Amino acid sequence: MRARVGASLFGVLLVGVLLGGCAREASVANFTVPEKYATVEQLVADADVVALVQAGRSGVDVVDRVPWTRTELELRKVMLGEVEKDASLVVTQVGSASSPPGANLASILRSDHEYVVMLHRTDVGEYEVVGTGVWRADTLGASLTLHTAKPSCVPSAIPHVTTPWELELELGKVKTALGTGVIGKD
Repeated sequence: MRARVGASLFGVLLVGVLLGGCAREASVANFTVPEKYATVEQLVADADVVALVQAGRSGVDVVDRVPWTRTELELRKVMLGEVEKDASLVVTQVGSASSPPGANLASILRSDHEYVVMLHRTDVGEYEVVGTGVWRADTLGASLTLHTAKPSCVPSAIPHVTTPWELELELGKVKTALGTGVIGKD
């Protein structure tokens, strides 16, 4: 499923406890180090889609003693990028509700909650979260809070609490800076 996983979740957590810091345990475990993202522009540059989604059903697969949660997403709104209108989206994340993913990885998406996610396409309809977290919408959808395993490791240039409108303004600036409305393409 994911060839780049070189250590068990226990190893990720153990290294995190031993070394401390924000991304060292992720890099030692052979994961992409999310800490390389210091700005929203850098997150968007590695994303194929930025969208408002609602998390649906999920299931956990265990590969080499590491849990991987696959969550179905219902597309609410594409903010940047291209996705077919009725596309089915599935996000795969390290960890599960009973086995957290470890420091500096995105929190597991919870069923029936709305999120703004930055996604990298790994296969047709298959995605992974770009960066250290996702923004979860409150019950009224008026504010977004970054959900991540270790919020203190997320650079301050990436908003921890924002509104959908402020995030869209930020994405508009990024779109202009990148010179494209389609993420991940020249």
